[in-house]
Amino acid sequence: MTPRAELVTAPDPYFRGIDTDRDLPAGMSVEPVQSTRPAGAHVLYFDHGRGWLRYYFTPRTTDPQIVIDQCVWQ
Repeated sequence: MTPRAELVTAPDPYFRGIDTDRDLPAGMSVEPVQSTRPAGAHVLYFDHGRGWLRYYFTPRTTDPQIVIDQCVWQ
């Protein structure tokens, strides 16, 4: 699945910075689930908003982990 591959290979799965979605393909964007918790769960929208992945990222130096707890594609 392309969106998952983009997420797993991203240098920063939370896409922090000024141009947050610049490195993502067209039709994909990322945002936090709650704006008050920027380090919490995030949503990756794909297929121009027809699908989304809700995920958590655990930044560990030896083995970073991305946990997808919901995936919907309409």
